[in-house]
Amino acid sequence: MPSTSGKVRIGIIGAGGFARTHMEHFAKLDNVEVVAAMRRNSEALSEFQKEWNIPYGFTDHREMLEMGNLDAVDIITPTDSHKQISLDSISAGKHVLCDKPLSLTAADCKEMLDAAENSEVIHSTNFNQRGNTAIGRIKRYLDQDFVGRIYHANIWWGMSHQYDARPETLSWRFQSEHGGGSVYELIHVFDMLRFINGEVKRVVASLDTTNPNRPTADNPEGIDVDVPDVSGLLCEWLNGGLAVVHTSFASRGTDPDGKTSARVEISGEKGRITTDGRFSIQGVTGPNGPLAQLEPGPEYPQPYERFINAIVANDQSMIETSFHDGLKAAEIVDAAYQSFHESKWVELQHS
Repeated sequence: MPSTSGKVRIGIIGAGGFARTHMEHFAKLDNVEVVAAMRRNSEALSEFQKEWNIPYGFTDHREMLEMGNLDAVDIITPTDSHKQISLDSISAGKHVLCDKPLSLTAADCKEMLDAAENSEVIHSTNFNQRGNTAIGRIKRYLDQDFVGRIYHANIWWGMSHQYDARPETLSWRFQSEHGGGSVYELIHVFDMLRFINGEVKRVVASLDTTNPNRPTADNPEGIDVDVPDVSGLLCEWLNGGLAVVHTSFASRGTDPDGKTSARVEISGEKGRITTDGRFSIQGVTGPNGPLAQLEPGPEYPQPYERFINAIVANDQSMIETSFHDGLKAAEIVDAAYQSFHESKWVELQHS
């Protein structure tokens, strides 16, 4: 339960570079207090605590979980550690927000989901791109029947990770034991698929590794890459309609702000809607005509805010991207790998 002040007391597990985004979102909320942080590097941990005025610091997440005045944790560690840290946190009775990908396989995700449901803790997968790109704004239009029944969609997300373009890139992005590669690391696109038009019926995929040996910041002499860094998938929804999905770590160029975001285009019986940069959208509905700029609307709610509000209300239904959603996205990834290795369509199972 939150403290007598009404604030949820949360601990950050993995106070590295990605934690800054999380802290910026928590800082905007008046019903949460970040009381602890964990990082193995004690010097970097101390700097993080000072920057964000966090009273308690730990180099082992298990020590943090022994805190009596801790309600929840936010896990921002490498993917291969998500499962065990989540299970430890759930066992300690803590609510869990876990970064994506939820784990390395759908089977591991299922184990995490079962543990969370059995313990009745609030659980959330951090699919923050629903609010950090235009996709959440597009979904509002889809819910208003802007395009009608969806016929087809294109989703593309590419990032530059060549050594000359992004020399700061670390080796974990290209090693399977850490969940690297563009298919798993850009798993947001598969959450977008489900968000747009429901569950995926079947998948056929082609994967490639453009640079089998690649220099990285922590291994400038080069590492052997054992994951795909580009992919192309054809997906069919249960609701009907097809989607073409591309992910890439070998694509140059950024958005004007220096970041990268997914490009999404959706066509249906009544109209078409498409991204126009990070947050702007264009579309046409009804009579045929040119695409016009659409009002994107307010920021789409982020998982951080939903997670905290759900804890206060003790209501899992307030979570839009639960561990279940992390599991369903992972099932699409697993199906894509199976399709590639077996050169065939792979059907997904839905209970």
